[in-house]
Amino acid sequence: MKILFVVADLFISEPIGIMQLSAICKKNKHSTKLIALRRHSLLKSLQEFEPDIIAYSAMTPDWKLFKEADSLVKKFIKQNKRDIFRVMGGPHPTYFPEVIEAIDLNAICIGEGDNALINIIDRLKDGRGIDNITNVLTRENFTSLNYKKELITNLDDLPYPDREIIYDAVPHYRYIRMKSFMTSRGCPYSCSYCHNHVFNEMFGNCGQILRRRSVASVIGEIKNVILNYQPIKFIHFSDDTFAHTVDDWLIEFLGRYSKEIGIPFYCLMRSNTLNEEMAKILAQAGCFSIGMSVETGDEGVRNNILKRKLADEVVKESFNNARKYKINTFGNTMFGLPSTTLKDDFNSFIFTKRLKLTVPTFGIFCPYPKTELTDYAVKKGLLDKDYEFDAKYNFESALKCFSKNEKKIQLRMTYLASIFCSLPDSFIPLFKILAKLNLKYIYSFFGSLYLIYRTGTKIFPRIYPSNPWLFLKILIESFTFSNPVRMKRIACENEL
Repeated sequence: MKILFVVADLFISEPIGIMQLSAICKKNKHSTKLIALRRHSLLKSLQEFEPDIIAYSAMTPDWKLFKEADSLVKKFIKQNKRDIFRVMGGPHPTYFPEVIEAIDLNAICIGEGDNALINIIDRLKDGRGIDNITNVLTRENFTSLNYKKELITNLDDLPYPDREIIYDAVPHYRYIRMKSFMTSRGCPYSCSYCHNHVFNEMFGNCGQILRRRSVASVIGEIKNVILNYQPIKFIHFSDDTFAHTVDDWLIEFLGRYSKEIGIPFYCLMRSNTLNEEMAKILAQAGCFSIGMSVETGDEGVRNNILKRKLADEVVKESFNNARKYKINTFGNTMFGLPSTTLKDDFNSFIFTKRLKLTVPTFGIFCPYPKTELTDYAVKKGLLDKDYEFDAKYNFESALKCFSKNEKKIQLRMTYLASIFCSLPDSFIPLFKILAKLNLKYIYSFFGSLYLIYRTGTKIFPRIYPSNPWLFLKILIESFTFSNPVRMKRIACENEL
């Protein structure tokens, strides 16, 4: 059968979830194709590829884009008298199963779709119904939410992710000299602004939330990619948190990695995990940079509202450890959090500046429905119950506790703060003055340039192709993507 995967857009951080599903389909002798709605013609793909199944992968801010796209699909089906099965997976249907009615889909996948999608394909190929497939909801069982759940327990059983599906969709991405890998699934933390705590409640009875691949499996995949996709200058580990403690798995992996791979790498960490021992062994194995969020400079807000469970001293010590072992740091701080003030935002800027991140980024709090933090904002009367949650990443605060002028200042601060974190403290008064001036587009331009340069040289160095035309093409895409208040999406792209 032919499966057409559809995403909203593609960036240089590879969508490992789609790649994994494509690999499973190809292993079972099916054909796959990937398109991005903001890059490709859906109609042309329907006409040329002639899919039997369309598999949407949707995040909440983009769900209306998928609704529009599916309207075109249904029109195509009617006009051409074709039978195309339409299923949606990803974060949005996992947390908002009502999308099956809103878009009138055939089915949705809740959580991990590795077994679910291939079971749907097998049933359809044999002309059988799709009732009672694990992690799948149909129109018939949607109202009762009566479905079997599972987590993939043995990640080694899965084939290596299919990279060709990405390079067929965006050919010049083949020449980006950074490749992404995942060593684990699951996040044990319960930050209030993230959906992971909801996911953990949904699937907590299905086994261990945090699961790891074997060292041999990860090293084998990396070697396979190095063999087939040279040159590779940088490795990107996409796990929610790459390492939680210095255990036997980590010691074995880093030992083999340094001896058998030896390529600089980036990973996501959390302040409570980056003690001195952890920083030392990561650096010895070739860790060049890490992502480690700050989120706020107020310890009370960080722990009581964001549920980060991180004291100021722990945060400070973690960044000190990174600097001590010459690991560059990339991290985000949020302005406009519920129950905070503009003064709190400025203090968060100062706190972040004192941490001396290599590349600090700043964004406005983006409320996502069904998260604990959004529910808190609604309960406090700071956010309308009927707030439109399809907001994008370059918008002013949605909260009622800030005036229109404060919201504009917050947005300007997000553009300026990264630059001013690198300047001496004597420039802080200038930062305050500039934040009050209506020069948003100028600030956005220079803020984006700064982030492109710093990220490209200090976090992900040497990853762009040597061909000047390809480099320019990717640079233009990076400029579009690197608006400071959208940088938070780097983490979101790896969700599920």
